Amino acid sequence: MVEPRGCIELGCRYLYSYVDRLTGNQYVGCMQEVFAAEVDLLAVLEPGGFGGVKMTGVPLDRCRSSVERAYDGQGDAFECVNPGFFEKPEAADFDLRDRL
Repeated sequence: MVEPRGCIELGCRYLYSYVDRLTGNQYVGCMQEVFAAEVDLLAVLEPGGFGGVKMTGVPLDRCRSSVERAYDGQGDAFECVNPGFFEKPEAADFDLRDRL
C-alpha cells in the first residue's frame, strides 16, 4: 500500500492533480503509476487522511509504502498452502479445453 498523503508531504514531482469540471472536486494521481487510483484531494488532506491505496507499480525510493498481512497468526494454518500458485502449469497437466 502507498499513502497519497505522503506523496503530497514529500512534494513528489510525479504527483499530478486535476479539477473535475462537473463537480469542482480536485483529484490527485501518480504519473509513475505507483498507484492507479485518482484520489479526492480534500479527502487526502482531512485530519486522519484518506489512508493507503493499493500499489499498482513499483514504488520509488521516496514513496511511503507498506505491506499489510491479511491475517495475523503463526503455525500451519497461516502458512501458504499452495506454494506453486504463481507458477505456470504444464500444458499436459492442466488444460481447461480438455473438460469442455
